[in-house]
Amino acid sequence: MTDPNNSKLKTRILKGIRKDPAQLFADLTIGISRDDNRDNIRERLDLIGNLIEQQSKARDARKALSRLIGPAKKNNEDCSELISQVSQISNQIDALDTQIKLNTTEIEAAMDASLSETEKLPSLPLHLAHTPASADHQTTQLSIRHADEIDHDKWQSFVESIAHSTIYHDARWKEIVRKNFNHPLYYITCENAHGELSGILPIVHLSSRLFGSFTISMPYFNYGGPLATSLSVEQALMTHAAALSESLGCSHMEIRETRARPEWQSVQRKVSMILPLPDSDELLDSALGSKIRAQVNKSKNNQLNVQFGGAELLDSFYKVFSRNMRDLGTPVYGKQFFADILNLFSDNAFLCVVYRNNEPLAAGFLLGHKDKLEIPWASSLRSHNHLGANMVMYRSILKEAISRNYAFFDFGRSTIDASTYKFKKQWGAIEHPLHWHYWTRDNSDLPQINPDNPKYKIVIGAWRLLPVFVTKIIGPALARSLP
Repeated sequence: MTDPNNSKLKTRILKGIRKDPAQLFADLTIGISRDDNRDNIRERLDLIGNLIEQQSKARDARKALSRLIGPAKKNNEDCSELISQVSQISNQIDALDTQIKLNTTEIEAAMDASLSETEKLPSLPLHLAHTPASADHQTTQLSIRHADEIDHDKWQSFVESIAHSTIYHDARWKEIVRKNFNHPLYYITCENAHGELSGILPIVHLSSRLFGSFTISMPYFNYGGPLATSLSVEQALMTHAAALSESLGCSHMEIRETRARPEWQSVQRKVSMILPLPDSDELLDSALGSKIRAQVNKSKNNQLNVQFGGAELLDSFYKVFSRNMRDLGTPVYGKQFFADILNLFSDNAFLCVVYRNNEPLAAGFLLGHKDKLEIPWASSLRSHNHLGANMVMYRSILKEAISRNYAFFDFGRSTIDASTYKFKKQWGAIEHPLHWHYWTRDNSDLPQINPDNPKYKIVIGAWRLLPVFVTKIIGPALARSLP
């Protein structure tokens, strides 16, 4: 039930009516398609506008009378009538304020009522919304196969048949990971009595002097854990993967996914930031609010040029990306890694680059899958942050996502309250926890292979001092060992 004493919407309405009534109406009615609900909100706003005008006149009258009381008292005149009039006007102002609150409550109720199931934006993308059945009663058989032994078409058909599969379950990653990082891949499968797949789990084995030996599904990305027709099969796949990791001499296994599993060790250091998208860019513009619109419009005045494309933009993307990674103190992936993704996922992958005078200032790598467009890599040149290229890039990407009929935009992962988290939050992105589950040898402490680990601080600081061209040469060899 709406609380009539809640002043948040009232404050928004009071500011909006004074500043831009038309924009206020557009903001309040975003996503509302029924004319009667929109008319109701417009009528209430008009009434509130009249009440505010009456309040303003009453306050002016009260102020004028109040100014007479002081001099009258000094002259020992009777002020009772003046005081009575001021009191009456104060009561009128309070009554008008009550009417404003009541109409604000009616607007809030109309907004809530209008957002029927057909008018609400989808709350969750497919990869988060679906929960498999708790058990699979068919006879199953687990097997571990090297990547070269897997039936590509059979694997791919299964991935496409599962509603909550992600692009990172796609069999094409086998070639990309093998070619660019030379890691051993293991594909754990579960089949029923008829030889049909009921579950899969891709596992990559990473081994280096710096980080040790461990397995992960999937490295480099946020998603890609077990994919199955039931939770029991998912559990069996993970148990099998832990046994494989132990046999390989690994210190731990890491499974990156979106579902909580209380029976496994886990951390939730990161969240995915996902924005539900409306049907049109106009509706999105209203939803973003005046502050974001002002920042974007200001940045557009800096002669910024936005381009979308494929391999022809790769050099520009990599120029920005490699410099930004150096500034972060993180080894950069090789350019060929991105070229291979653009090639093998030509229907899903594309680039966005923002230029000024033919100089790339911001760039993003985009991957679309089912109902969601994701930006796994995004960078901008810090030296040019004052031009707002990053704001223009994200606004252009959101418009592009809507034009390509995606229902969600995934800003990628962030640490809660970090600067990147706040940046994504201002666009309206909603946080969804990422659950990274672990098996560890002898139940040892969970690994701390992340930039927040103090033992990596010196290395990160030193990396930031290297010339960018040096990091491009030695970075890819080090990046292959990063999870």
